Amino acid sequence: MSGRKLTIILLAILVALIAIVIGWWIGQKPESELPVEVVVPVEPIPEGTGLLVDLYFPGSGTQLVAEQREVPRESEIDKQLTRLLQELAAGPESIELFAPLPEEITVGWIHINPANVAYVDLDFAGEAARPAWGSGQEILSVYSIVNTVLLNLPEITAVILLSNGQQRPTFAGHLDTSRPLLANRNLIATTEP
Repeated sequence: MSGRKLTIILLAILVALIAIVIGWWIGQKPESELPVEVVVPVEPIPEGTGLLVDLYFPGSGTQLVAEQREVPRESEIDKQLTRLLQELAAGPESIELFAPLPEEITVGWIHINPANVAYVDLDFAGEAARPAWGSGQEILSVYSIVNTVLLNLPEITAVILLSNGQQRPTFAGHLDTSRPLLANRNLIATTEP
């Protein structure tokens, strides 16, 4: 072995030993000297800095009615989607509108795939049976979610609804939910100017 190679090997061993000693020395510091993680409380978003959204709730007829709300603006699309669905699940502020889902059905997990299709899982409180919805109620309940998502978050291209983690061909036997769903503006009530 040449003298140059031996020198390089010895230098590498020396550097490794110094790194080990420094690592051991840092690990020996008392806890009071270690950096402390600082938790900053989340401040409520001041009025006017949130995101104005239209939540679509079933009305007394056969249409969805938009109820405008300001929700906190999130930095990531999946968090904004979750926030939107939480607001929708909280129900309408107007007594003339109805919650899209009965209490025993809650929004579970959500996922957005690379094609920007949102998967929304509805938890049926352990029930495997179909909800006892008529065709109008099924259509308004499903499109309350679909329209709220797609008309507020244009980045999302379609919605796939799941039930307890499974995609059903239908929820109550009247509407095909086996495919990705697109917004249906025909169901939205128009207001006279």
